[in-house]
Formats: sequence, structure tokens, C-alpha cells
Amino acid sequence: MNQRVRAPSLAVSAVRAAFRNKNIRRAQLSWGAAIAAEWAHFVALGVFAYRVGGTSAVGIAGLVRLLPAAVVAPFAASLGDRFRRERFLLGIALLEAAALAGSAAASFAGAKVLVFAFAALVGVASTLFRPALQALLPSLARTCEELIASNGATSTVESFGTLLGPLFAGALAALANVGFVFASGAAALLVAAALVTRVRIEDRIDLLASAEPESLRRMLSASFRTLARAPKPRLIIGLITAQCFVRGCLNVLIVVAAFRVLHAGAGAVGYMTAAIGVGGLLGVAGAMRLKGRQLAIPFGWALLFWGLPIALIAPRPYFATAVLLLAVVGAANSLEDVAGFTLLQRIVPDRLLTRVLGLVWGLAMAAVSVGSIAAPALVSAIGTRPAFAVVGFILPLLVAMTYTRLAAIDRTIAAPGAESELIESVDIFAPLPLAAKERLATKVIPISVGAGEPIIRAGDIGDRFYIVADGELAIESDREPAKARRGGYFGEIALLHDVPRTATVRATVDSHLYALARDDFLAVVTGYSAVNTAARAVAQERLGELAAAP
Repeated sequence: MNQRVRAPSLAVSAVRAAFRNKNIRRAQLSWGAAIAAEWAHFVALGVFAYRVGGTSAVGIAGLVRLLPAAVVAPFAASLGDRFRRERFLLGIALLEAAALAGSAAASFAGAKVLVFAFAALVGVASTLFRPALQALLPSLARTCEELIASNGATSTVESFGTLLGPLFAGALAALANVGFVFASGAAALLVAAALVTRVRIEDRIDLLASAEPESLRRMLSASFRTLARAPKPRLIIGLITAQCFVRGCLNVLIVVAAFRVLHAGAGAVGYMTAAIGVGGLLGVAGAMRLKGRQLAIPFGWALLFWGLPIALIAPRPYFATAVLLLAVVGAANSLEDVAGFTLLQRIVPDRLLTRVLGLVWGLAMAAVSVGSIAAPALVSAIGTRPAFAVVGFILPLLVAMTYTRLAAIDRTIAAPGAESELIESVDIFAPLPLAAKERLATKVIPISVGAGEPIIRAGDIGDRFYIVADGELAIESDREPAKARRGGYFGEIALLHDVPRTATVRATVDSHLYALARDDFLAVVTGYSAVNTAARAVAQERLGELAAAP
């Protein structure tokens, strides 16, 4: 009983943990509206295509919907690194709303070609929404744990959208023209756009930015160069692409099974797809047990359980069995999403993140579209039930072949850098988003001092901010003597107020510190209002103590 209660409660906990951050909450609610609209469109388009052209038309619909996205997304996503990501997300939501409204009008008018044409535009917009959202989260989350919770919330919200969108679409498509489904999706995207307008990201200073803005050509090539030189992201992206190929096959197999094997009609397409959403909610329970340094192996296990249930549908092609097994697929999908995309958010530089994720989703949509075409050919060649078996064994075989490399990824990220740990321990930097903390960690300079050696002297010009890594330092001033140990920091008063040093700081034992240059420290303080407030409050408190000293 406790285990059954625990799974949904963990899913809710993930949402609650992420939703405490109001900007993450708005972004996630926008994502929920967008994903529900996307899956409603998927069901309605599949039903529309089957009614006008049978199984082959369903495959063609998948190709038309996803292939343009595969081509456009890697290039268009680069704009998410050139402009503010929340504004880029708003533009995408409005574009998709317009495309769904056009789909509705074309359906009511009986313009079949236009329905397929607008489907291509919906596919492009929905593909761009994902990398824009996933690249936005590290700028909103403050810790690795909050980032995992945010990705867990993304998966939870997606599961709700995957449940509610197809259920609504399946019921409405069975009763009325699919144009009503398209129109409802357009309304949901307008809600998503309204929510995005309320997402606020503080002014940011990119500590690693070059003085000259990147040309568009260099921006487009940067993601390809990153993957060409980085085997770890390349492996994760390759496995995600394989999973998307299987997903494309499954999209078609669900429609074919509903009509030709189960003889259950259009409503069953929605219900079977919704089962993936139900399982996804349960899968978040496993995703929330993930730790930031152990992600690759759980990612591999999720892929294993993504494929095996599909293979198991073949010997028992009954509706109830299919629904149960598809729920397992949904659970694995949640774990795979959280682990895989958190890995990419952690190992890909933030300044390249939107374009790399755009490339990921471009490859993903290409794989889904190829799967959508391959599945009808496979069904025609060997039959529906054998096709389920063949498709289901693809991912387990790939996991078996790459397991040792996945384990190696976990070993390399198991130990966080000392710089990142230290930045995390400084209370004035706590409001920083995770991406900014990691950029800041690359700028600190290690310093070793011997016992009795001074670090700064009262009256000197301030040029650095210091954080104590280990050891002990004495702070000598007009106030009562103080000590600085691991996690302690000093030097902010001279930098913030542009005055000489107010104290002498001397090592009492051999000690190690990290120094942050004046310009880098001020860039963070002036770039983030919450950090500015916290740093000035500390400086004011310390100045007050100096003034009060006898």
C-alpha cells in the first residue's frame, strides 16, 4: 500500500519542489498547455489521415509533421541562444497557435492538403518549444537538485498533457469533426503564450561571452563542433535519437493496432496513447530518486524498459494488456527524459545549450518521421504482431552494446569540482541560477598561503573577492577579531564600495582559498539583483560592526 501511494506522491513532490520557483511554475504550466495541444493534434491528425487514406496516409502524416521539423529545428533553435530564451519561447507558442487555427479552418473546409501543410508547421513549432524550455530551466533553477526537480516536473506535466490531450482528442474525434480538436489546441497554445509572458529572468552577465557577438554561421556550426568533439553528449544524443525512431514506429503501430488488430476504432487510439501518459506519472517517482551524479545508468535502464514492453505486446494483442504495457513505456519515458536531458544540461556549455538541444530535437523528429515511414513498411512485410516484436527489441540491444560507456559517463561526473562545491556554499551566491554558478566556478583562481602569511592588508586597494576552501584565517580590524574557515568569504566591502581594504586577513595555518577577480565579482553582483541585495546586506552588516567597534 505504501509503495502504491508513494509513486504518485513523489510525482506531486517533484512538481511542488519545482513550482516553489514562480518562474519555473509559469514555464511548466505553459509547457503543460503546449504538450496537451501537441498530443491532441497528433491524435486528430492520425484519425484524419486514416480516414482519408488508411495506414499509408498515417505514415505520410507522421513524415509531413516531423520531417520539416527535423530540418528546421537545429538552425532555428540557434536563435534561442541569440535572443532572450523566454521571448523565443513566446514566439514559438504564438506560431504553433496560428498553425493549429489554420488546421482547424482547413479541416472544416475539407482542404486535405492544407491540413497536412499546417501539420508541418505545428511539427516545427512543437519541436522548437522543447529545446527552448529545456535550455531555459538551468537559468531558472538554482541548484542541481532543483534542476532535476524541474526536469521531473517537466516529465510529470508532459505525462498529464499526454494523458489529457489524447483523451480529449479521442473522445471529440469520435463524436465530431477533428477540426474542433485543432481549434481547441489553438486555444491551449494561446494560454501557453500568456503564461510565458509572465516568466522573468533577471538581467544576466555571461562571464564567458566574447566581446564580439557570434555570427549566425558560427552559431549554427558551434553545436555540430561540440558534438563532434564530445563523445559523452554524442552517445546520449545517439540513444535519444534511437528511442525517437522507436517512438515513431510505435505511433503508427498504435493506430494500426487499434483499427486492424483490436478493432476498437478511433477512441482506442486516444486511450492507448493516454496510457503512456498515465505510466509517465508513475515514472516520475523513479526519476525523483535520481542523484545529480548518477544519471547515465538509469538512463540506460529506462531505454531497456522503453523497448521490452512493446515487444511483449506481440504475443498478447489484447486491449487491456496493450494498455498496461504502454503504461510501462510511459513510466520508462519519464525516467529517460529526466536522466537524459539533465545529463545534457550538465555536460553541454550553457551558451550552446539551446542550439545543441535544437539539434537533439531535430534529430529526434527526423528519427520519429523515419520510424513513421518504416512502421507501415514493416507491418506490410511481416505483419502487425511481428512488427511490435522487432521494434521492441531495438533499444534493449543498443543498451547492451553501450552499457560500459554509460557507466563511464557516471564515473566521470561522480565527483563535482571543488570550485563548484565552494561556489554553492557561499550564501550570497545562493540566488544564482545553476548555469551562472557553474560559469562562475570556471573563473575562480586557486591560491595557497602558508601559516602567518597575509592575504590582504588594511588600506590596500581591493582587487579580489576571496572564498576559503580549507584552513583558517584571522580577520584583524578595529572590531573584535574573527576567524574565516571553509565556506567563509571576505573582500566584498572594498569591491562593492570602492574603498581601501578595511581589515587585514592572515592565515593562521596553511590554507587554500579561491579568488574571484574584481570585474567577475562585480559582473555577478550587478547582473543579478538578488545577489546584489545579499552581498550589500553582508557588506553593510560588516561595516556596521566596524562603526560600532570602540
